[in-house]
Amino acid sequence: MTREVFFGLKIVNRARFIAFISIVIISISFMVNSLVPQTTVSGQTEIKYIQVTVEPGDTLWEIAMKYNKNGKDVRKFIYDIMKENNLKNSGLYEGQLINIPVK
Repeated sequence: MTREVFFGLKIVNRARFIAFISIVIISISFMVNSLVPQTTVSGQTEIKYIQVTVEPGDTLWEIAMKYNKNGKDVRKFIYDIMKENNLKNSGLYEGQLINIPVK
């Protein structure tokens, strides 16, 4: 039986040495993993909506001005409303239901 040298130590049982090194590496990786801060992904924030029925003469600008409680730029708010309702332009029709994002 030949003896290998590892950092000045003689290895008597190769299988036992490999098992020991494996356990040491796994233990170190668990310790390092527990010390590193874990980041969590919570996803997008939930947005609530108010459903509004368009009345005769209503414009997207007026609706945005009425429901813009966050102080957001009205143009950005109109864009958000159009995006949420898949509107290609700002034209509305009487009786149309639109979702208004509120937080």
